[in-house]
Amino acid sequence: MTRTPLGISAACVSLSLSLTPHALGQPRPDGAPVAPPAWDRSSVVVDRAVVRFYAPETGGTAQPRFIDERCLSFEARLEEMSADQDGIGDGYREHDVRAAIEHHVAEEMLASLARRLIIDSPAEKRPTEAELEGVERDFTSATLERLGGRARVDDAARAEALGAQDTAAILQRGAMAAWYIDRAMTPILHPGEEQLREVYRTAAHPYRGQPLDQIRRALERWFVVERVRVAESAFLQSARARVKIIVLP
Repeated sequence: MTRTPLGISAACVSLSLSLTPHALGQPRPDGAPVAPPAWDRSSVVVDRAVVRFYAPETGGTAQPRFIDERCLSFEARLEEMSADQDGIGDGYREHDVRAAIEHHVAEEMLASLARRLIIDSPAEKRPTEAELEGVERDFTSATLERLGGRARVDDAARAEALGAQDTAAILQRGAMAAWYIDRAMTPILHPGEEQLREVYRTAAHPYRGQPLDQIRRALERWFVVERVRVAESAFLQSARARVKIIVLP
């Protein structure tokens, strides 16, 4: 999987293999032609697509997108982990799966729009590689903090047999979506001091009771992720009429 700054790699690829223990035979001692390897009819399903979706932003019906089972299970774990600081999301429920599907679809659409915006922008208005890397670094850090840290997220990924590249692709997709929201919709990645003070006073953040001066950076990271999630949800709601999501049998 090739990784570029804020590039979205194909994560959680669906794969089905049909194998027999004796598929690779040895040459016969009499020199007779060796028959092709025998493949039995049983399948070991490594992963499978469970959701198909398409929208104009992602290429329409000609380019449907898929969410695979392990990827969706991992993302449902993340939904549960964002609400419960214990465990690695083993107890995720149906509403977590629905939220994970909507989050995935919204991010794919926004990330596609981001790539298109970058390609279509004149050279002098395109973001620099350093800018994109900075957004990826900061937003990934904030997302991991919201989920209880890198080790916890990696444990959840391993529970679904996902590797570091799969996790990185999902985090990169989120950062690209956040960049697009900030660039094309509403400034969201760098809240001002007055905004932070208002959030500190009124929001149900995890740092209540602690002095603002001591938790300012952590509060800012938490606030950015919360605002991005709200913006993603609002974007998907506004796009309902042109998005088709199919749960596969």
